[in-house]
Amino acid sequence: MPVNVTLGASRLKISYSVGLDDNGKEKLKTKTYTNIKPTALDDDVYAVASALVGLQSNPVVSVGRVDEKKITQA
Repeated sequence: MPVNVTLGASRLKISYSVGLDDNGKEKLKTKTYTNIKPTALDDDVYAVASALVGLQSNPVVSVGRVDEKKITQA
């Protein structure tokens, strides 16, 4: 069955280590940046993430991109 795919919203997520909890487990804080152009290249999104990471004092655990796609029957 053929389908149509439409690009939806895109977000940048950066997770930081903010220390340890009472049990010695790493505590994470995730910052989400919205309004990323769905057509933006991954290299460009990563370059922006790298610039933002440079402004933080906490170590980065992960950088991710979340893309939404709308799928409808053709």
